[in-house]
Amino acid sequence: MEENKQKIYITNSIFGFIAIDENLKIIETKTYEKEDISSKLFDIDNKKFVEEEIEIINKIEEKIGNIDELNDIEKLNEVNEINVETNKKLSDYNRFNCFDKIKVVNENIAGEYLRSNLENIVEEIDFCKKEELNSIISTNYQKLTNLKMKEANKSEDKLLIQSINSIDEIDESISKLVERIREWYSIYFPEIDEIHNNNSYINLISTINNKEDILNHNSEENNLDLNIDLNIDLNLDISFSVGADLEKEDIEILKNFANSIKSLQISRKEIEEYIDMKMDKIAPNLKDLVGSSLGAKLIAHIGSIKQLALLSSGTVQVLGAEKALFRHLKTGENPPKHGLIYQHPEIRGAKWWNRGKIARTLALKISLAIRKDFFSGDFDENIKLSFLEKVKEINKNNPFPPTKQQRENKKSGQSENKRNTKTKSKNKSKNKDKNKYEKNLNRKFTSKGKKAKRNKIKGKNFMKNLDY
Repeated sequence: MEENKQKIYITNSIFGFIAIDENLKIIETKTYEKEDISSKLFDIDNKKFVEEEIEIINKIEEKIGNIDELNDIEKLNEVNEINVETNKKLSDYNRFNCFDKIKVVNENIAGEYLRSNLENIVEEIDFCKKEELNSIISTNYQKLTNLKMKEANKSEDKLLIQSINSIDEIDESISKLVERIREWYSIYFPEIDEIHNNNSYINLISTINNKEDILNHNSEENNLDLNIDLNIDLNLDISFSVGADLEKEDIEILKNFANSIKSLQISRKEIEEYIDMKMDKIAPNLKDLVGSSLGAKLIAHIGSIKQLALLSSGTVQVLGAEKALFRHLKTGENPPKHGLIYQHPEIRGAKWWNRGKIARTLALKISLAIRKDFFSGDFDENIKLSFLEKVKEINKNNPFPPTKQQRENKKSGQSENKRNTKTKSKNKSKNKDKNKYEKNLNRKFTSKGKKAKRNKIKGKNFMKNLDY
């Protein structure tokens, strides 16, 4: 039965698709148009069917019934297998009538033959000359790279990553600039430094021209609650200010500087709203569970929403705490309980002995939420509700911290488990060595016995042949 089983191999290359038989004879070829090569290769990389692949399989299907068209394969009763070198799944080929004969593999004989004889084959099928092949390959693979880069930049999570990174950098810039302007403006009017809210401070000095305007300022006009933010007497006589009197151009440059910081604050608010909108679009479940900012930070930390969806919940739990994790693996210190997810209010506000349990629960729910966002896109409000219920249960079951005895028992249990695993591994290695030794010993004795028996037979034959 195996001798009659014949195969046809199909593969693709820079020029198109080729089918060969078991004797490495070309049965059929379908070539691309030269201007479409890069787009065809791009579609194949994305696991799409191109016109040439469909045509060659249909053509082979027609030829299977006609033995003469298949290059006179010797003793061919029927073709039992069409072996296709592809990155697609077998189920993708159920559109063809010969689906029961199709087998998909990563590499086959046709691919190996084609790659080792490419220059000869392209001349044999009149695709191009040998001298032109290298330039065609170089040009089209450059175009393919450009297409892949363009496709990668289309993904919306890339925009989300850039926007959340921008927020972090703007916050850092605003913090430094506010510190600078507070120090600078205190030369002119140090009493204003009593406003602790940075937004109110910048908004005030960007809209007011001088000290007199600040002290006689009507808070309702600029939407500032000076009774809360400014802890000074508004009826204070200007002569009692300890600040220096500055000229008009000095005050103007301070005001312009404050306006620059104010524009950064406005930009930050706009980017924050944009992140909220993007998260609502690409990861609604994650946004509902952890909020827009933390959700975007998790995606940015790992690189894409797809990579985050493929991570285990244990990895999600320690994202952002890599240094502590590797220190634990290297030195044996306590492992980290949480990384970026510590920013979640349920963990940050939890009692210290419950944080690890809540962090594990949250990591599980994050994995569930992001997978639902990536693979289905359906919003499920029960994810957050079930998390909050679990947090309540954890807090209810653990109202008090563990006693010293409980902590010691836990540590001793962990160390005992470590010892048990070590002794088990040692016993296994000892048993392996013992079995190996016994095997070698038996092999030695059996080989010696066989040799002795063989020599005895030789000796008897020799004595028979002696002529006395």
